[in-house]
Amino acid sequence: MKKSQARRFKLPPLNVLPAFSAAARTGSLTLAAAEMHLTPGAISRQIKALEDALGTALFHRSHNAIALTAAGRQFLTHVNGALATLETGARAVSPERSRLVIQAPITIARRWLIPRIGSYRQEHPSEDLVIQSLALGASETADITITYRRGGEADDFRSAFLIDRTLAVCSPRFFSRSERELDARDVLGLPILLDTADAWSWRRWCEAAEIRFEPNGGSIGFDTDEAAIDACISGLGIAQASPAFVERELRSGQLIALCPSVSPIVGAYEIAKRGTLSTPDSFSLWLSQWGSRSLVVT
Repeated sequence: MKKSQARRFKLPPLNVLPAFSAAARTGSLTLAAAEMHLTPGAISRQIKALEDALGTALFHRSHNAIALTAAGRQFLTHVNGALATLETGARAVSPERSRLVIQAPITIARRWLIPRIGSYRQEHPSEDLVIQSLALGASETADITITYRRGGEADDFRSAFLIDRTLAVCSPRFFSRSERELDARDVLGLPILLDTADAWSWRRWCEAAEIRFEPNGGSIGFDTDEAAIDACISGLGIAQASPAFVERELRSGQLIALCPSVSPIVGAYEIAKRGTLSTPDSFSLWLSQWGSRSLVVT
């Protein structure tokens, strides 16, 4: 009976891979040695052991410098990928660090969460954060999910951390075309930007302004309020936006509010947690504290 067995490839010494990566990145045995708290001679010996195991040269050596060979460049790609994977795995199981996966709609993630997340990082430096946009799909299970729910009354959202009000806003370049101040009816005579197919925010705004929703100046529709805000900044028309999402643009004058006394509630952002971990609890508390500062439109 014929027996055959695939010969298993013998791996090179794995403990020398960090030295190889550091030498390749710095282009210097001396700098790599200082980074790894070793002597240049020790780094050189580790790299030589790696080359001997692989049976190929990884560096061209000159008197004052080293440079990767073609084989070295090819091998470095695999080494750096493997080291990054190992670091991610080590962080995931380390008792000194925790990992929090946050999923949120794209607009609140980009315009509200990211500008404020630095304060949470300062309070919880041992936590690694992953922020995923729901619009782009979720790649892993979330610990915290931020969801949006429509509505017109604050009493509908007693558990929300951020009430979503809306303002009519536009670029000052666009507004300069007008020779007089606009009232609510005048606004509808200009091109309007829709962030939903059913014009929910605009309909709520018109209801608060006690006028009918009749966009006489034409419209451009988008599938996210983020896109509508970008179009507004570009001067394409009048948009509806949460003051919390365009706070910086309003303060800098990049956007201006039209009919600022008309600012109805259109919905709210709420928190859903997975399990009973303490990390989601601390993040939920942080969200609520920040959100409470954004409930009043000024």
